[in-house]
Amino acid sequence: MFGKKKKKNDFPRNKQLLTAFDRMEYFIIAEKSNEELFRICDTILSGKPVLANFDRIAAADCNYMLSFISGVVYACDGETIQVGNKLFLFARRAEYEDGSLKQYIEDIK
Repeated sequence: MFGKKKKKNDFPRNKQLLTAFDRMEYFIIAEKSNEELFRICDTILSGKPVLANFDRIAAADCNYMLSFISGVVYACDGETIQVGNKLFLFARRAEYEDGSLKQYIEDIK
């Protein structure tokens, strides 16, 4: 009853308060590997947008990985946007709803 009063933390711990842009993860693809491919897809499925740079791999390997990742994004009702020559943004529809990713795309173009 008269115990110590617990100190309330003033900082929110809820990750939902961060924008989609804040949660975005960046991948530099150095080789075609299933582990990297699945890691990117797991990141997207967990609700984090992915910005992936495919500059370091051959065009055929890039196309293979893009096809697979785009299929996962399509299944999640998401969108794949080419931001640069070999730079792509992958995210589910829910991540585009706050507008931070659309703003990022407009800012870099």
